[in-house]
Amino acid sequence: MGNLIRMDLYRMRKGKGFLVCLILAFVFAFMQTPFAWLLTLLGRMISGEVIPLAPTAPLTEILSNPLPLLNAMLVMLSACAFFYADVEYGYIKNIAGQMPKRGFTILSKFIAIIPHNLLFMLAGVIGNLIGTLIFQRISFEGDIAHSLLVFVLRLLLLQSICSILLLVTSGLQSKPLGTVLAVLLGMGLLGVAYMGIDAGINQLLHLENFSLARYMPDQLLGKANPPTLDAILVSAVTTAIFLPLSIRVFDRRDVK
Repeated sequence: MGNLIRMDLYRMRKGKGFLVCLILAFVFAFMQTPFAWLLTLLGRMISGEVIPLAPTAPLTEILSNPLPLLNAMLVMLSACAFFYADVEYGYIKNIAGQMPKRGFTILSKFIAIIPHNLLFMLAGVIGNLIGTLIFQRISFEGDIAHSLLVFVLRLLLLQSICSILLLVTSGLQSKPLGTVLAVLLGMGLLGVAYMGIDAGINQLLHLENFSLARYMPDQLLGKANPPTLDAILVSAVTTAIFLPLSIRVFDRRDVK
């Protein structure tokens, strides 16, 4: 199992999709503050009002927002490319044939995606920090420990979302569906669908305040300050459902 994980990490590091998405994630994070400065400049040119950036930027905000702009979508697209690579390039038979159970390849991918996600989040923090230093001073005021907790919660939520993508991309072996789902989840575009489901459930069960979005990992990931208990429970339940399901589905499929 250890050799399989090391092989997956090596294969991930050599993947062009991973490198391209990681570089873009760093660039987008770097551009967040310059982009905000550009918007203030455009606003002054159009309306004549001056709304300057604050002279300082709290480090806590940078730490608690490791996936700025489109970075959540980028990390999920990179994950999908990695999950499907062994099928796409035709050596899944050799890998799966060496394992006592073929599902070990799914478990290996899930473990290997942890440093992948962490690296993307660190790239977001470092890129945002460097871009911010060009225009603002960094303030160390605030609760750094809480910001680190939010960072960890986002990592857990991202990992649970990857278990969903793992089922679709590797278990069902559908890269197009996985890619579409990565875009929808990464952009938080499923909120409208959740609202429709909420309306149906509330009407059917005669409820008033049921909100499915509150328990969806992609919606919690997009919150500025996700509730700690909700994020931990949702991450645990989502992973506990989709990871074993991915392994079971892959074990029962014919390896092509």
